[in-house]
Amino acid sequence: MTFKELFQTGQNFEDYIKIGSEEEKEKTLANYSKIDLPMDLIDEIKDTKDKIYILASGEMWCPDCQLNITVVKKLTEINSNIKLSITNLETGKKYLQPLLNLKELKIPTMVILDKDFEKLGLFLEQPKNFKKLEKNDENRLHYLNGDFLIDTARELISVIKK
Repeated sequence: MTFKELFQTGQNFEDYIKIGSEEEKEKTLANYSKIDLPMDLIDEIKDTKDKIYILASGEMWCPDCQLNITVVKKLTEINSNIKLSITNLETGKKYLQPLLNLKELKIPTMVILDKDFEKLGLFLEQPKNFKKLEKNDENRLHYLNGDFLIDTARELISVIKK
């Protein structure tokens, strides 16, 4: 399968969250409500003129997905040129992992694609600013509380604006 075919077979955000348990839905929507992007970033998102497709592979039970896929949903609301499609882990492993030549598929894996469905870049699991931090309970708690959602948005936009 191609990126375009995978994108076309994926789900929108609303259908994706319907699959989750009540607790997973609540966490995902709570994370979404925490997204408070600064005006400079909103302006950058609005400034995206070309179609951008973000193909995500994820599962509702995954805290990283509950956090980071919600950020893409917010981007799509700010700019209708940005589109999101979500595939499950099984589909990701079967088709996306070989397309991306990855040894292992971490979720969410989000492929940022241009208007022709050519890969611009990747977002893998967590924002880079969080990955750089020391692995400890305090940092993990900040991450799980949504303190890095803006970092996710900035990372995605930096790929789009390359």
